[in-house]
Amino acid sequence: MPPDLRAEKSARLCDAIAACEAWRTARTVAIFAPQSREPDVDMLWSRAEKKSFAYPRVVEGRLDLFHAESPHELAPGAFGVREPAADLTRAVAPDTLDLILVPGVAFTHAGGRLGRGGGFYDRLLASLPAHTRKIGVCFDSQLLPELPVEPHDQRVDFIATESGLRPAA
Repeated sequence: MPPDLRAEKSARLCDAIAACEAWRTARTVAIFAPQSREPDVDMLWSRAEKKSFAYPRVVEGRLDLFHAESPHELAPGAFGVREPAADLTRAVAPDTLDLILVPGVAFTHAGGRLGRGGGFYDRLLASLPAHTRKIGVCFDSQLLPELPVEPHDQRVDFIATESGLRPAA
């Protein structure tokens, strides 16, 4: 996707997230460092409104979350994805999250998610309390009628694309 089109679609997607109740009421948000083919959710920093952001970092085969003051603090880590430093004083417990933005290769309308095959996000999502809202983030072209499902696969509550945010159904 050309960079200008990605930026335009990402801005519309971020508008949809920022307009939803789950975003407006969230205080602690897990966000991800987007790769070049993913929506640029870094745009949400301009709408932080007293929110605390946590980014995932691969630690011993799992995703741990660490607070970041800015996306500029991140550095390439496992698999080339930008990650926060593994500073235990900045660790964020999963049960403190109000909202998590979840990347994926593809999603279904029902909230099914196809990741990159490591199960990192599935394990993290399975550990979250019921009150944490989960928003799958993708472009419309990544929203499919169905995907292969494994017993350990975790679903998201909402899907955000450039066309808006919808409940998984």
